[in-house]
Amino acid sequence: MSGTPRVIPNVEACIDCGGCEVACMRTWELPEASDRIGVVTHNEGTAGSRFDDGETAVPMTCFHCAEAPCEDVCPTDAISRDDDGLVQVDEDTCLGCSYCAWACPFGAPQFPDEENSTGNAGVMDKCTLCAPRLEEGEEPACVSECATDALVFGTPAELSEQFRENRSDDLFDGDLEQVVFGNE
Repeated sequence: MSGTPRVIPNVEACIDCGGCEVACMRTWELPEASDRIGVVTHNEGTAGSRFDDGETAVPMTCFHCAEAPCEDVCPTDAISRDDDGLVQVDEDTCLGCSYCAWACPFGAPQFPDEENSTGNAGVMDKCTLCAPRLEEGEEPACVSECATDALVFGTPAELSEQFRENRSDDLFDGDLEQVVFGNE
C-alpha cells in the first residue's frame, strides 16, 4: 500500500471554479447533487491567503487514507480496499448507517439517495479515484480537468515533494497526516 496513489489539494492554486466537480459528474454520469468532490471555502470574504487566515478555496475529495476511519467503523465491511489499495464501497453491502460519515475527518462519504436503506441515509457514495481511468493509465478526471493544477495526483512520495514545493506541508498536521499517509 506504500505506493497507493492519492489526490491532494494544492490550496494556493484553487480558484473555486468548480471544474473538478463538473469533470467528476460528467465522467461518471452522476446526479447534480453528487459531492464526490467539492470545493470548500474557508474564511470567505477575508483578505489575504491561507497563510494569514485569508479566504482559501480547498477542493475536497476522499484521500483513500492509509488508516481509513470509514473502513474501520463500517459494520458490514461495505468499505474495503481494492487490489490497488484504494478505499472503495460495495453498494450491495452498504446499509446506510452513516457511521462512515461520522468517522471521516474530511467529509468524503456522502448519501445522495436517502430512500430504501436501513439507516435511512441511503447507500454511501464517495470518490473512487477514477479507478477505471487509472487502469487505462489516465489521471482521475478532476485532476486532468483542473485548469489551475489545484489537485495533485501521485504516490505519497511524489506528493511529499509537491507539498514542499507548494508550501503545503502543513495541510495534514499531526493526526491527520497519520490517518492519510499512515507510516508511509
